[in-house]
Amino acid sequence: MSNKNINRLFEALKPNIEQKEKMFHNILVQSKDGNKRHRGYTLTKRLRPAVLAAVLMVCLATTAFAAAYMGLDETFMKSLNPVNHEQAEYLSNGAYVVDKQVKNKNGTLKIKQVIGDSNLTYILMDFSAPEGTVLDAARYRFLEDDITTNQNFQSVEFKVLDDGNQSDNKISLVMSIMTKNSIAGQNVHLKLKDLQAADPFPGIFTTVIPDVWETDFKLDFKEYSTPYEVNKNITMFGYGAVLKTISVSPISISLKIEGSSMNEINEAAGSLKEIGADQYLDNYPITIKYQDGTSETKGLFSGMHLTENGTHLFMVKTFENVINDKEITSIVFFGKEIPVNN
Repeated sequence: MSNKNINRLFEALKPNIEQKEKMFHNILVQSKDGNKRHRGYTLTKRLRPAVLAAVLMVCLATTAFAAAYMGLDETFMKSLNPVNHEQAEYLSNGAYVVDKQVKNKNGTLKIKQVIGDSNLTYILMDFSAPEGTVLDAARYRFLEDDITTNQNFQSVEFKVLDDGNQSDNKISLVMSIMTKNSIAGQNVHLKLKDLQAADPFPGIFTTVIPDVWETDFKLDFKEYSTPYEVNKNITMFGYGAVLKTISVSPISISLKIEGSSMNEINEAAGSLKEIGADQYLDNYPITIKYQDGTSETKGLFSGMHLTENGTHLFMVKTFENVINDKEITSIVFFGKEIPVNN
């Protein structure tokens, strides 16, 4: 950086620097007794270059932090629908701003923010088609969605958010990635190919804008999850198993189960039963109990079930809106009640 640019930066930060220098001076003065106030001020003057450098570093660090963690996008927050102000603040504090844009002749993809827990990651993105194109379908996704993580298996879905204008050339999407382990902090490469649209289920997806958008970014969000070691024996469809862990967050609940009869349990559970348009009963339901005495059973399938080697069952339960995880007292799974938040 040239001396001229350094001087400009210093002049821009001068009011903030002078304010912090005065604060440091007051601290130094107050640390001495009344007869040594002048000495304290002299010490401050002698340290002026070091203080200015320290203040400049603090200002730059604060600016960088604010750029990375500055709250959730309004459209995203509205979709999550937090239960109170405290939860909204909690969600915002975990968000990471990516702010990456990929543009070609057929549209612009902007990766905006990332939030997540130990098993579910949400990536907020905006897509803008060329002027004159109207993106007003009920559902959107990409024909190919390739995101490189260190996971052997991952499930990807897309959800359209209500951005307040369904008759323009822009849409807001949330890409959800369900994984067995956390992907927080990873550097990933995202490649999306061919934007597709569909009417409400059972509408068929067709490509509306062909092209490829790809970029690299970091999933530097702060995990929301609270893990609980359980290690309790349970019975599932007549077969014994061990519920090893439960992980709870506002956006999902995940469970890890071990046993020698997982294939038999899956067979006994049977296929998902359709009860409505794109709605299926969950073969492994959970019940959530709250401090106020209320409870809710997650009976519809939304999330991921993964069986490995016939001995491990991992599942992620997701929610349409966030849940009040700080008010949960227990989770009930196949008759076993597991206390949480205690």
